Amino acid sequence: MTHKSTSSVFLLGFCILVAILATAAVASAQESLVVPVAPPEDAELSYNIPLQPWLVPTVLELKTEFSDGLSDEFGGIAENQTGEDLAALTEAGSELAEATANLRTSIEAIGELDVTFGIDGISRIIPAESALRDTLFGFVVWHEFSSTPARGMMTRFEGLVDRLTAGGEVSGDLSTSVADARQQLEQAIEEGDSRRIAELTPVIIEASRRIDAVCVSVSEESYELATLVDSLSERSGELLADRWVATSEAVRAVREPAVRTTPALDSMADVLDLLVGLGELVELSVSSTEAMSAAPEADGNLYIPWTVVRNDWEVARDLMERIVEEPDEEPVGEEEHGHEHADEYIGKAASAATKSNIAALIVNQVRANSILAERAVEHTSTMVAAVNETVEQAEFKSEGVTDELTGRRRRKALENVDRNMRDKAELFAANFSAHSARKALAIGRARDAAGAEIDALYYYHNAWLHSLNAGASAQRAVRE
Repeated sequence: MTHKSTSSVFLLGFCILVAILATAAVASAQESLVVPVAPPEDAELSYNIPLQPWLVPTVLELKTEFSDGLSDEFGGIAENQTGEDLAALTEAGSELAEATANLRTSIEAIGELDVTFGIDGISRIIPAESALRDTLFGFVVWHEFSSTPARGMMTRFEGLVDRLTAGGEVSGDLSTSVADARQQLEQAIEEGDSRRIAELTPVIIEASRRIDAVCVSVSEESYELATLVDSLSERSGELLADRWVATSEAVRAVREPAVRTTPALDSMADVLDLLVGLGELVELSVSSTEAMSAAPEADGNLYIPWTVVRNDWEVARDLMERIVEEPDEEPVGEEEHGHEHADEYIGKAASAATKSNIAALIVNQVRANSILAERAVEHTSTMVAAVNETVEQAEFKSEGVTDELTGRRRRKALENVDRNMRDKAELFAANFSAHSARKALAIGRARDAAGAEIDALYYYHNAWLHSLNAGASAQRAVRE
């Protein structure tokens, strides 16, 4: 199936040609394999590999087994390794909302005795036996302590109260959000909906971290509020004594949730990091399966984005490097592929059984992509061979080579054909890329047989890209 070419495709062809011409001598001398140039992710391909209807079900079954198995491991971690800590966080968030509401109520109980209670913009607290401010002929008159500017103290006091109660409201909303999302997550796990699991987990993780952050922030600010309460209550009369005691107790109560949230979040930290990283990989594996599940084109064949084979390799590589293998181990294929993967190790919370299960799943991806790579190489090699014959026949015709042509004139014409064929840059690029594709496939098969699964996926990915480049160059050679 041929798609409309774009300027980016022509630029890609030029880059491929330059890379091939620059490395051709080294490749033939040392039998090294050129790393294929990948097209832009959003570019329309002038050439793509057709996957025939009989081939798709086998590949889809293998990819589905991989993505479903990965989703099961993800769901097991989300369900079994976050329960108690997540419950502690949601309960603490609700308790903070209740504690700050009680704080507001206790302070309002003091304000009810203030002659200016209810006037917008005026402090509602009486911190001294008389009042910090009074109403005189409709005007508010502030009285100051001899030791402390009262108005500044009251502004800080009420600002703290507002921030603490606002934090409590936020934590209450977050707690409700986490509880609802947790319920949806359990349902998604039960239904095996890996896409929904991947969507919900970051929401739960972010809300859990925010609950802890709010609880800690409220706890820290409560100490300054407690100091002001102590200062103000010393100047109050017996009428307000009991109410100030209740306020002091309410201030202390808002600190208690943070005592539980931080340890719970610390306990969950490794699990949360694992879920975030694994969730991203699950989503990529699901997208690969969805690409293979797409409807065929009008010719009956399926055409998948080239990013599918790249994502398959990268997902398997990241699973091994970031989860399965211990951090002191050498990542698979790093030196050979020039790979410097910066993502940190997140497998500390993964059990030995989880690691073993994930490692065992990768073989499905290897088998699936070996089929894809074989199809790409076989189809493209046949197509490039046909283009060679087409171009050669055109050159024969151009030089007048026929069965009747003999002797010196025939030799001269054949020499011209040979020279013209070698001078065709796009044809050379097509043959070179087709050769590289076959070689990448052979190396991938060898690595697969040796049990080096990540290396095998890397070379199958290369075989696919070399095939794309070969087909695109062959099409341009025909047009020229």
